[in-house]
Amino acid sequence: MNQSTERELRELFAADAADAPDEQAVAAAAVRRVHRRRRTLTVAAATTAVIIAAGGYGLYRPASTPQAQPPAATPQAKPPAELPAGVEPGDPLAFGAAQQCVKAYSPRTVAENTFAFDGTVTGIGPARTERSPQPGRLDLRSVTFQVHTWFKGGSAGTAVVDMDAPAVGSTTGGEGVPAYQIGTRLLVSGMPRWGDAAPLTDAIAWGCGFTRYYSPSMAAAWAAATH
Repeated sequence: MNQSTERELRELFAADAADAPDEQAVAAAAVRRVHRRRRTLTVAAATTAVIIAAGGYGLYRPASTPQAQPPAATPQAKPPAELPAGVEPGDPLAFGAAQQCVKAYSPRTVAENTFAFDGTVTGIGPARTERSPQPGRLDLRSVTFQVHTWFKGGSAGTAVVDMDAPAVGSTTGGEGVPAYQIGTRLLVSGMPRWGDAAPLTDAIAWGCGFTRYYSPSMAAAWAAATH
């Protein structure tokens, strides 16, 4: 090999060595790539864990505690209607017109009537037992009751009977309060006006003490007499 060829070979090898990558640089670059990859994988894993945890919470999170509501107000019972002046509980109903009595009142004779109940007036309307288009001598009204206790003759929660109109006044001559009104609690007894077999067909309440203002003791006497 002549000197010229040898020189050319050395120059070629030197050029190749210059172009070759530095070993330390290559190693450092590889380490950096590994670190970046690890960070990427760590971030991805953390993100996935957050997503899974959020989804699990959405599926299994406990129901929210309902907000406490204030207790509903208890409806107050309406007070009973005022009685006429001078009238006490248990007294006979203060019908306006003078009445002719077929028999004397007593709890025992109440039991001879076809119906008897303890009830509160809830409505007053036109009479239902009139059979003539001409006004009769009786001034009647149809009275609806909420029944608290049946002594005889029925079992429904309401009863409708004809009664003398609630003329203003009382048995003692007072004025300003009708004998009965919506809210008045009465002990009522009577018979069908026209002799029907059913106790409450054309039912009419009797006066003469057979219909009275409610009192617990009088109601107990009626209950004892009719059972």
